[in-house]
Amino acid sequence: MLLALLLSCGTGAPSTPDPVAPPPLTDPAIGAATGKKAPLPLLATVAPEPGWGAVMWQDGVWYRTGGGVLAASSRAAVTLKPTGSTGVCGDVVADPKGAMIVLPTGASPPALTPAPAIQAALVERAAWRLDELLPDLDRFSPAPSSPDPSRARGVEVGSVAKVRRHGAPPILVATGHRDCTGVIAVLSADASSALAYGTLDHACEPLRVLPPNDLDGDKARELVAWSRSRVALYRLVETPGSVSLVRLADWSCP
Repeated sequence: MLLALLLSCGTGAPSTPDPVAPPPLTDPAIGAATGKKAPLPLLATVAPEPGWGAVMWQDGVWYRTGGGVLAASSRAAVTLKPTGSTGVCGDVVADPKGAMIVLPTGASPPALTPAPAIQAALVERAAWRLDELLPDLDRFSPAPSSPDPSRARGVEVGSVAKVRRHGAPPILVATGHRDCTGVIAVLSADASSALAYGTLDHACEPLRVLPPNDLDGDKARELVAWSRSRVALYRLVETPGSVSLVRLADWSCP
């Protein structure tokens, strides 16, 4: 009887496996950290959100592309002074005094909140997280050996900024680059995990961050990853249980 029962169980039609849902589509230059290293394709072309602009440096000349005349740095808002000349990267301006993002025309000077000082041990942990988000070192690259915490794992960390949030734990925003690939990442407060990140190709210069601030008065906070010839503008999307990045614009000066 047992044999007959086993045979009867094997005579039915084979079951059909449940269909597997396709993975969600995402911007290839914006990732949500999942514990696995995400692929790093070339940066997609992004149309700038209307009104914004950037300040970039090339061959000893400062240029403004887009935006109005009010620009922001990590310390203050400044009024740019166009010289009346134009060049390969836009309108020539006088010394922008550290400003790198140009606000839309008619914007009011933002209230900028400086980021608190960061300890060296936290910078080193941030370097390890950035290393996980960047392409692996190839076998021909020398093993990183710098004792500088900001150069751990061969990553040149540009900035690590602590960001306080209302009703939620603080976060860190870190930028860095290795082998001309740049990364901006939102990390947990102790830099033990990455929450979101974006990548930039052709980022061969030190990459720094303008910490999140409401730059245009829309009640949402923007942040900027920048070098002298590259500026990328992001919006920090904050919900009670998560944070993410939305890239608004990307400028470069060849």
